[in-house]
Amino acid sequence: MNVPTFAAVGSIAAVTVAVVTGLLVAGSPAEQRLLRLDDRRVSDLRQLSSAAQFQWEQNQTLPASPAALVDGRYLSRLPVDPAGQSYEYRATGPRAFEVCVVFDRPSRPELVGDFWFHEAGRKCFPFDVTESRR
Repeated sequence: MNVPTFAAVGSIAAVTVAVVTGLLVAGSPAEQRLLRLDDRRVSDLRQLSSAAQFQWEQNQTLPASPAALVDGRYLSRLPVDPAGQSYEYRATGPRAFEVCVVFDRPSRPELVGDFWFHEAGRKCFPFDVTESRR
């Protein structure tokens, strides 16, 4: 094997190892897409919970249904899950509500302990309007 051939084979091997290592560390593009969709879900749930909190602060009542969250001031339309499903909002008491969604993947490990931490699958996040905002 001459020097140029050896260098070419070595370069190809190094690039292959770098790409495989990158995919193992960061995950495949499809996996990254699912994580981004879950991040969007959390963002949408934050928006819904903030809209419910806002209506409580304005009216001292919680919206009775998801459609009632749309007030034209704080929320002009209901966000839609990236998979096309509706997010769940439910008043669970006079001062309590929950928002629910189905996640594709568990939260990243660095988020353990965060209020929005979740496993894969359906997860509901409870709120009490008498507690501080999250």
